[in-house]
Amino acid sequence: MTTTRRKTAMWIAAAALVVGGTACSSSGSTPSAASTSDSAVRVTTTTAPANEPITIVVTDDDGIDAPGIDELARELSALDDVTVKVVAPATNQSGTGDSATPGDVAHHPAKTRSGIEGVAVEGTPADSVNVALDELGLEPDLVASGINKGQNVGPLGNISGTVGAALTAARRGIPAVAGSAGLTDPDYALGARYVVEWVRANRARIAAGRMPKGRVVNINVPRCTSGEAHRLVDVPTATAIPEGTNPFEADCAATSASFKPRDDVDALAHGFPARSNVPASPG
Repeated sequence: MTTTRRKTAMWIAAAALVVGGTACSSSGSTPSAASTSDSAVRVTTTTAPANEPITIVVTDDDGIDAPGIDELARELSALDDVTVKVVAPATNQSGTGDSATPGDVAHHPAKTRSGIEGVAVEGTPADSVNVALDELGLEPDLVASGINKGQNVGPLGNISGTVGAALTAARRGIPAVAGSAGLTDPDYALGARYVVEWVRANRARIAAGRMPKGRVVNINVPRCTSGEAHRLVDVPTATAIPEGTNPFEADCAATSASFKPRDDVDALAHGFPARSNVPASPG
């Protein structure tokens, strides 16, 4: 059975177990607008302050050679004064949640599919974060996990290795963001774009160590069967997937851009990229 068919079966089975329910609240960050002023008598120009350097550990659950992590690592590496360290599972570890392997975990040098150097860990996504911190001695300002093949909305985040890696980092006091795209024809570029936009908007706080503790920012983008994805929305994380709701693909053209999703499942089902918060409760 192929990876896609395994993941499809896993997502459908999980969805079937979580029918019905309500949602909890969430919030997100948006960039502030810059302002300038001119005077007819005197024109004052200022140079924007340089960005503080930051280090980002990039991981995933699809494996170090997956296209999603390569897309995310390349886009983050393109930011000024950002050092990207790729530490990810050597093989596909979908559905492992935040589980970690007791004892030592083997790791070795490897590369992403476009040639970015990194470290492959013979274990789970959570193991990858632990190896990065404990074995490699990295001190990242942020852990970014993804871009996953298959959306991790609502209760599906509990079984996601992508979210699990981010939760592992958050529990150790490191800000973390997870990104996921469609299960079929995933738009990795769109997922990476929203993660990068979030990093840009919060960069000063990340560098200063002032990000909120105890939560993971979870970003999911839809797979549109028609039309294009709508605007990004900040919504709560759904506690269940209602019967008859399909968050994995959407007829995006059929929904008005003025529609207001009630949670992340509702957003994806109607073609809206969703940003929500996942509490980093003890594992």
